[in-house]
Amino acid sequence: MAQDIFKLVRQKEAQFRQHLRRGVIITPGAIGDCLLMLPLASFMKEACRLGGIEFIGHTEYIDFYPGRTCVDGIRSIDSIDFHRLFTDAKDFAVEDGDVLITAFDRYEWITSFLGAGDSNFEHNLIYTVNCHRSAEVTTLPLEAKDGFGGHISEFYINRFNVANTLWVQPTKFDATAGLVQPTQADICCGQGLLQTQGIGPGRRVVIIHPGSGGREKCWHLDNFCKLAETLAAKDMQVLFLLGPAELDRFDAEATKRIEGLGKCVSGLGLAEVMQILACANLYIGNDSGITHLAATLGSSTLAIFGPTDAKLYCPIGPQVTVFSAETESFTKPSAKSAQQVADIACKIATMNR
Repeated sequence: MAQDIFKLVRQKEAQFRQHLRRGVIITPGAIGDCLLMLPLASFMKEACRLGGIEFIGHTEYIDFYPGRTCVDGIRSIDSIDFHRLFTDAKDFAVEDGDVLITAFDRYEWITSFLGAGDSNFEHNLIYTVNCHRSAEVTTLPLEAKDGFGGHISEFYINRFNVANTLWVQPTKFDATAGLVQPTQADICCGQGLLQTQGIGPGRRVVIIHPGSGGREKCWHLDNFCKLAETLAAKDMQVLFLLGPAELDRFDAEATKRIEGLGKCVSGLGLAEVMQILACANLYIGNDSGITHLAATLGSSTLAIFGPTDAKLYCPIGPQVTVFSAETESFTKPSAKSAQQVADIACKIATMNR
């Protein structure tokens, strides 16, 4: 009996210690970059037996993560004086109680995409972290190196694994570890937002996002317009989603043209975008952060790729279809390309009725 009680106490102590173990991922990345790091966050949590993991990044991209992803907490990248860590190592110094030291004193495992390849940053970060407690520090590049032929999320896990000599090789890359789980409240809010745009229940809803952070990743607008015409003729409700980049990039004539083809919404925060994406029957967009978000939500996603490597940067999700357009049909109006995407979209939408 005494041995059983002692064993139970030891187990409870181990569970409590694990609960206190925290990890963090530091990322300067945008929407898509952060989403593609979620499988790494899940892997760190499991392989390093962490009780929780946080993201330090641009909060406008990650503020909805807690409660919907494997990430337990977030902090603003602007709340920490990271610029000090780029100081020449021979001139770098911190003192007892320094805010840089206290910024990391809760973590036992730290992975930084900020400062990767900068020896001063890496040296200064390791020095700062270990002023308070012993912790494992890893810096990882945002882009795949050495001709890696898999998915970028798998690259992050492999590099982290090797850097920390864990050798915990997953039998198969688990993309589902990077999924975003919308709440019932999110669904209700999304339905409400759609209704304010005149999108009602009973007919299939297709959301089209014709933009991306990089112009070179954008399928020609004429192709999106032709696609919208075809889908509307198939009795689908088309909603164009425009972000800040598109509002700056499109002139008044282009915007008017889009508004004449379907409903159009802009000015939404990322959490609101997430909510309406969770209610769509189909999402269509370029290689963009919003496309990655739609995919991780589990929504049926048709991603249109041009110059970027679809194998490396394919959105993560259970219902992702990639259309890789040829250079000519990607950068210029192409009735053939638009019809090909429309045919795929109709097939997907029909399956989701």
